[in-house]
Amino acid sequence: MAPKVVLGGSLAEVLCGAATIVLAIIGLTGTLPGELTSVATIVFGAALIAHGGAIASHFGGLTRTTPSVEWNARAELGGGMGAELVCGAAGVVLGVLALLGLAPVTLTSIAVIVFGGALLLGGGATADLGALDTHGARMHLAHLARQASMAAAGLQSLVGAGAVVLGILALVGIYPMTLTFVALLALGSAVVVSGSAVSGRAAAAFRR
Repeated sequence: MAPKVVLGGSLAEVLCGAATIVLAIIGLTGTLPGELTSVATIVFGAALIAHGGAIASHFGGLTRTTPSVEWNARAELGGGMGAELVCGAAGVVLGVLALLGLAPVTLTSIAVIVFGGALLLGGGATADLGALDTHGARMHLAHLARQASMAAAGLQSLVGAGAVVLGILALVGIYPMTLTFVALLALGSAVVVSGSAVSGRAAAAFRR
């Protein structure tokens, strides 16, 4: 059951990440930039909540079927789950407040920083979810999915760090709208890649 739940959460994360990319691109063209930054912030927050919630719902089962890549799987999955849930919820709240017109530029910049921190903290969880037990699955496909999840975890951490930097620059007033959209575009791309990698691994485990 745990791989199936992770698969569903990862697919929801991919869909929300793709929606964030589309909204960010449209916003960069100059179409309703204020509204779209807020909406994209809400959508990306929902992506983090979907994935973190999927981990939380079957946390015990995941820690039993997921060997640790480094340190301890329970600590890594728990930390990643907590970061995604808390930061995702905070991002949704900030996005809603921004959509209501309460200092939208400032709030969306802060949300980008929060999202970047969530990706940095969730990199270990992405790597561990890529280690889902696939005993009996096609070994070459399982190996490819495993390597993809490891690469996605590294990309996720790198993009998270970049988003924090872009969010800080936007917060101090350096092209705030443009940098916020660029950060959201990068964040959306990162969760699409990581979510696709994890869902591929979960699908291999589910079909065993």
